[in-house]
Amino acid sequence: GVCFMDNSFHHCLLLAQTVFQKQVVLEAAEQGLLPGQSKILDYLLSHDGCEQKALGEAFHLEAATVTGILRRMDEARLIEKHVKEGNRKSQYVFLTEKGRKMAAETVRPIMKSCEERALDGITEEEKAILLKGLQKIYENMTKGSKR
Repeated sequence: GVCFMDNSFHHCLLLAQTVFQKQVVLEAAEQGLLPGQSKILDYLLSHDGCEQKALGEAFHLEAATVTGILRRMDEARLIEKHVKEGNRKSQYVFLTEKGRKMAAETVRPIMKSCEERALDGITEEEKAILLKGLQKIYENMTKGSKR
């Protein structure tokens, strides 16, 4: 296929991530979600009430990018932001009932169907090896970095 024509690791990794992400964004957009919103909804389903900066750290996004995504999510009533103990510097992000429903009933099924499509024909053993390899790549690329 096109990915492996030059057998370049970086090219294959970028292509696989790009086409996967495009599919998630396309399916989420059909449900009225803007880019970036689906992954934040999915994350908040398991980390509801996390600090806003934790979202940036989780996805390696700049604070301004997270602020912009969350502003639009707040306007759509998918999330609420609160301060704790009067500390205005730290904002905590919570799903609204609408956001929780969107995450559970729309985003999770999209992620699941995209994963199933991506992993079609890949054995459980191959999947485990792939995940272990991706984890090592992530660790190598973040070792000693500021993020």
